[in-house]
Amino acid sequence: MAATTEHKTIADGGNPMRILHTMLRVADLEKSLAFYTGVLGMKLLRRTDYPDGKFTLAFVGFGNEADGAVIELTHNWGVEKYEPGNAYGHIAIEVEDACAACENIRRLGG
Repeated sequence: MAATTEHKTIADGGNPMRILHTMLRVADLEKSLAFYTGVLGMKLLRRTDYPDGKFTLAFVGFGNEADGAVIELTHNWGVEKYEPGNAYGHIAIEVEDACAACENIRRLGG
């Protein structure tokens, strides 16, 4: 049976919906970009500096934003460390062989 790509609201069965992105705050944007692009193989889709707000946004993903969810990396200038919160769950990434993927990620410094 083929999967459907149309998702509807629970309330009324209308308006297709999808996840756009997950936002993560990062203290070291270059190190984070190196991990997501160099280790996981994502592509840097766009990057924008906001000097007035003193932050940079970088979007990475396996495909483009029109076709699937991406990750937004937010770097607030001058912040050197974030403490893990208790409401964060996970980011799910599908792989063919989870053990091999984890081994490769560790080997590459992740």
